[in-house]
Amino acid sequence: MAYKIDFGGWGSVFAVPVGVVDKGLKLASEAQLKVLLFLLRHSGDTLTDELVAEALALHPEDVRDSIEYWAERGLLVSAGGAVTMPKTTSAEASTPKLTQEPQPDILKASDKPRPVSRPTKPEPGYVAKRLKADKNLILLMDEAQRILGKVLSNSDTATLIMLHDTDGLPVEVILMLLEHCVQIDKGNMRYIERVGIQWGSDGITTINLAEEKIKQYSESTSAWGRVCVVFGIHLSGSPTKKQLEYSGRWINEWGFSEEMLRLAYERCVDAKGEVNLSYINGILKRWNEQGLKKPEDVHKADAIPAKKGKKSGKSAGNKASYNIDEYENYSIFDD
Repeated sequence: MAYKIDFGGWGSVFAVPVGVVDKGLKLASEAQLKVLLFLLRHSGDTLTDELVAEALALHPEDVRDSIEYWAERGLLVSAGGAVTMPKTTSAEASTPKLTQEPQPDILKASDKPRPVSRPTKPEPGYVAKRLKADKNLILLMDEAQRILGKVLSNSDTATLIMLHDTDGLPVEVILMLLEHCVQIDKGNMRYIERVGIQWGSDGITTINLAEEKIKQYSESTSAWGRVCVVFGIHLSGSPTKKQLEYSGRWINEWGFSEEMLRLAYERCVDAKGEVNLSYINGILKRWNEQGLKKPEDVHKADAIPAKKGKKSGKSAGNKASYNIDEYENYSIFDD
């Protein structure tokens, strides 16, 4: 008779650092725990934000926010786009270290301007002091939880304090920002943080300015949707800043019709063999400068150099309304 021990679900296990419990478990959100466990389970595999997000039914921004949460606690190291576990000795792995008490009145700051993707957030002691001193900030946190539909983590609270104190956004503007992000299905704190920093840089410090900013985004998004239909582009994910700039300029500022957009698209594909928004932008910019607003206007302009070419002996193939070489990598937004 043969015997064996059935370990069942314990037959295959992976290690979880004690620092997960000692340093981050109390404040960790469900998403942050999911991401960490998934990374530990697939240690050594090549993963991307999108792969992790798809596996866990999360937004890629939430995955990046979760990785940053554990990195701030020394449990993950991000370098060159890869995420690894920090090297520790056996003693360090078994014995948690006491962290130095934060200084509540001092915010860490670098000599260089902070990048949008890596802002300097206030320490927990400073956050607690600000919440105690300003009742408006307490109101902000309560309303933020209602808008986002979740309990704010310490990192979330620090982000909102940073947008208020460092980036100069009033409470009412931050609330408008939160409402806007939720409405466009981007209510994750990572995205809110980036847009909030940009708003602060742009001087969006009043309700009227915030309303105008949101209106511009809505109009540009609508314009991009029209461009995608005309160009036959499949909508996947949210548009980039450059795509919104182009579509908003073509439709809302220059006032081009769908027929003109299609004509510019066809000329781009014929010349380049692909859809190149910068190239299309160059064509439309020239048409706008020449006052060509209808396809027949363009065709008339095309015929002008052809006639001159016969008299001067030059090639009749040149076109006045656009030039292939001129629009190679041309963009008014790159100036």
